Amino acid sequence: MKSFVSTILLLAVGCSTTGYMRDASPTPPPGPDEAKVVVYRTSVLGGVDNFPVYEYVHEDGKLLGFTETGCYFEYRCDPGKHFFLTWGEGDAFIEADLAPGKTYFIQAWSRFGLVSSRPGFAPVPPGSAAFRELQESWPRLRCRELDPDKAAEYELRKEDRVQRARAAYEAGIGTTKPLNPDEGQPAPLPQPR
Repeated sequence: MKSFVSTILLLAVGCSTTGYMRDASPTPPPGPDEAKVVVYRTSVLGGVDNFPVYEYVHEDGKLLGFTETGCYFEYRCDPGKHFFLTWGEGDAFIEADLAPGKTYFIQAWSRFGLVSSRPGFAPVPPGSAAFRELQESWPRLRCRELDPDKAAEYELRKEDRVQRARAAYEAGIGTTKPLNPDEGQPAPLPQPR
């Protein structure tokens, strides 16, 4: 029994990836006319589902990446207002207002649901306990990016699901969190050695 529990715990802290993503190199800090958003996940606890993360733009969703355990992905964009969403058993949203030249961090996680995992999705401001935990975990996280061919196929299949998530947001269903301009930092975390 002890070895079974040990195996389960080992799997829970390991890396969980999806075929829609591939290894990538970190990008430099954002320039004066852009912002960078880093979405990361450090734990499998609560479920192994890899949730899709979208930006909702002009009545449409743009797939940014998946919340793979032990990994992160980067999204470079114009400063200003952005709306990010994800789903699993339920929906989660972030209303962002991004300042130029800053890097923002969003932590993703999952919780057990009734049928499948529920997504967790929250900004990580500098100086917070979550940011200190990120600094400790950062050297062990892998940088990933979408595989463009596979992402296009996934986006086509999930167009209706993006619209349902947006409708849930407009109806006040799901968790919405703000990401404010002052929650970014001017310099990225140091790269792993």
